[in-house]
Amino acid sequence: MKKVFYKILLTAAILIFSTTGAKAVQFDVLVLPTEVFDVCQNYFCFPEPSEIAANYVIDQLGKTKNINVVKLSDVRAKLDNNLMLRDDTENMLKTFEQSEKINYETLKKLSTEFNVKSVIIISCYAITDRAETRRNLWEVLEISSAFKITYPFSLTTTAVLLDTVNSTVMWSGKFSKTVSDSNGYFLALNQAQAASHLEKIRQYFRNFVAPSISQNVHLRFFPRTIRTFTVKNQQPSDMTETPQFKPNALDNMLNPEQKQKIEGENSNYLDSTEELIFDF
Repeated sequence: MKKVFYKILLTAAILIFSTTGAKAVQFDVLVLPTEVFDVCQNYFCFPEPSEIAANYVIDQLGKTKNINVVKLSDVRAKLDNNLMLRDDTENMLKTFEQSEKINYETLKKLSTEFNVKSVIIISCYAITDRAETRRNLWEVLEISSAFKITYPFSLTTTAVLLDTVNSTVMWSGKFSKTVSDSNGYFLALNQAQAASHLEKIRQYFRNFVAPSISQNVHLRFFPRTIRTFTVKNQQPSDMTETPQFKPNALDNMLNPEQKQKIEGENSNYLDSTEELIFDF
């Protein structure tokens, strides 16, 4: 009777332990574009590139399990009720935009305010091959259109994932794109041309920058395990025939079962948004 009781007790302990151990880790993230406070107030004002990128990153990370992301509208609303922290945040983002220096003191205050441990800062600026001065993209567009400057501009996006608890950089990346039309111009002599540039910028951030940032952030939170497999030699060891070059050597080395397994893994890898890897 005692043995049965101990077995039941042991089984219950194992179930409790496995349930507790299986509980997923939750990550709370705050995404801050450097122009988070530059909000458009009319139809003729376009959103800032860093805000466009941040919104797509928030959407991407929001689709990932076990990651909670604070919306930009909530960030603005909360900081509007804390003017001192808002001023500190604005100064911190301006400093990062100009020199990429990080103010961890302000980040810790933001972490406490929003109850997060990780912050992503996103910055965007435009430069030319003739000057290294960092400018806002729409400012560049306005200047180029006013003076009819026809050379293209390079849009650079910087993203950094910060651990505010340990005051460390977990990941950082830079992305660069030449902004111009098919003729190499960057002008907006009317609203339609400006809207065309805006749509290209949106597609660039939606299809390339945001997925790249999101997947790299995801990998820092949930590192992938490396899966390996061994390929057995299908030829007898006493074979004396001279090896010949075979264009599809991999097909000859793998049996159908192994080949099907690899192809299945590759298809799952490409279809899974959580397992995409972008290296820069």
